[in-house]
Amino acid sequence: MKCSADGSPRHVVRAARLVVVTAGAALAVLLAAPLSAQDTARATAGPAPAADVAAIRAAAAAYRVALAKGDSAAIRAAWTADGEIVDSLGNIVPAAAVAAIDGERPPVDRPQAPEGETRLRFIVPDVAVEDGVLDVVLPGMSTPLPGSFTAIWVRQGDTWKLAGVREAEWPVVTDASALEDLDWMVGEWVLVPEDATEGKEAGSMEMTVRWDAGRTFLVRDARLTPPDGSGEPIVELHQRIGWDPAVGRIRSWSFSTDGSRGESTWFRDGTSWVARGASVLPDGTQAQSTNIYTYDGGNRCVWRVVRSALASGDGAPTRATWVRKAGSAPR
Repeated sequence: MKCSADGSPRHVVRAARLVVVTAGAALAVLLAAPLSAQDTARATAGPAPAADVAAIRAAAAAYRVALAKGDSAAIRAAWTADGEIVDSLGNIVPAAAVAAIDGERPPVDRPQAPEGETRLRFIVPDVAVEDGVLDVVLPGMSTPLPGSFTAIWVRQGDTWKLAGVREAEWPVVTDASALEDLDWMVGEWVLVPEDATEGKEAGSMEMTVRWDAGRTFLVRDARLTPPDGSGEPIVELHQRIGWDPAVGRIRSWSFSTDGSRGESTWFRDGTSWVARGASVLPDGTQAQSTNIYTYDGGNRCVWRVVRSALASGDGAPTRATWVRKAGSAPR
């Protein structure tokens, strides 16, 4: 039985152990705004004719359509043979994997991104660099996640193709007083998966949440018990959530007995709380995750894990409910 550094049982968050890209890098280049008049003028006046600017814009538009349709062949054709995406953690995803993963993703799992500003520069006549900002809304969220990207376009024959995308994440800003809004988490909780069969196969998970003596940190201790006969060890997780004055945000630090550890930034999204962060797994692999907690105002909290924009799923549920035990609510 495996448990992520954010305390997620295998049947809920297998996808969260895979590479999660901040803004859905496969979307980044294509969902940005059309090139500005200044960029077009610069291209016309310099060694690169306006026709090349128009060609890159057309290639981006075609790629956007391919992503929306989940057309793996068209997605792959938009990239060079050795093209790759590098996320904000430095994880490298080959273009071939991007095509295979996005082709199997249902529309409901695709991130949405409004248009953002971009700047195009031609390094040489056959190579162009595009820099831009991009706000992406992940499935189940309403707050845009800000970020930026740099894309490399190269000309191959008569076609412009993507050779690489590099991403950067901008954490959502909150304030110290917001930590008190997490008081509802205090208590003893039991995780109830939506699929009873999956829950029986995965074992059980319980969690206790309390304030520390100075009420500066929420302390979460979770215990994942594997199903009988599995032979897998019990996994325990310790996490502290508090205000980090060094970065001016609510942060959490997690440590698991399976050897994984992680850090997350917390912020409010309407009626939900979102924890976005990174974990180092026992094998040294780094992975990003987005956990969404929606509290009903009583003794239930729906827990969702947003599937990675560049990580294939295995059919496992990504939603479960925490139910607070009677008599353990905060006073």
